[in-house]
Amino acid sequence: MPEQEPTRRERYRRQTVAEIKAAAMDQLREGGAETVSLNAIARSMAMSAPALYRYFACRDELLADLAVDIHLALAGALEAASARETSASARVGAVANTYRDWALAQPHAYHLAYETTYGSARDQAADRIASAAQRCMDVFLGVVAEAGEPPAPSLPAALDRQIRCWNGGDGRRHLPRGVPHFGLVWWSRLHGLISLELGGHLTATGIDTAVLYRTEIEAMMGSLRHRYGATA
Repeated sequence: MPEQEPTRRERYRRQTVAEIKAAAMDQLREGGAETVSLNAIARSMAMSAPALYRYFACRDELLADLAVDIHLALAGALEAASARETSASARVGAVANTYRDWALAQPHAYHLAYETTYGSARDQAADRIASAAQRCMDVFLGVVAEAGEPPAPSLPAALDRQIRCWNGGDGRRHLPRGVPHFGLVWWSRLHGLISLELGGHLTATGIDTAVLYRTEIEAMMGSLRHRYGATA
């Protein structure tokens, strides 16, 4: 059965929601999540505050909605980076580098999605955030799986059950057993470096963060080559 065309009211609602989110994203990029204000957005759109609250009941709801969009935008960037490469090893490196490049270009957006509860699926928009964030992780796990299959690690029983439950959950394809653990560990390491860099916590060390990040990617690639042989 063909999908019905949205009514004029629904089209107006969608347009207004998009404008609200665009204004909120401008505030976010300028000064971070702390600067996002529903009242300021309402004024910029020549709306009353009560009128805006008909679209977003509270600031937390709006920030969670932005987090969904941020996760999806990052996923799109990672997918595009992977698609540009022709070898498995190049795709791993491209995805890892794009992850950092995207974060450095949009630090406030990255912070909202990955360093606050708004982007964690803990509170608002839990299902949509979890699905959007998993799309990013699926890109990373996918290129790792393509590069080879890590040997199944010896894990505590509880952790093994949790990873098995996560692997293939929500209708996702089941990856070889070692891939989710390997990918999760390396994603955590790369994310940790990015967070430290964005927070300026490595500045005092005098270490070139780009070089440090590159060595982590090389270590990951070396681990894959060690386990599978060449990953051309």
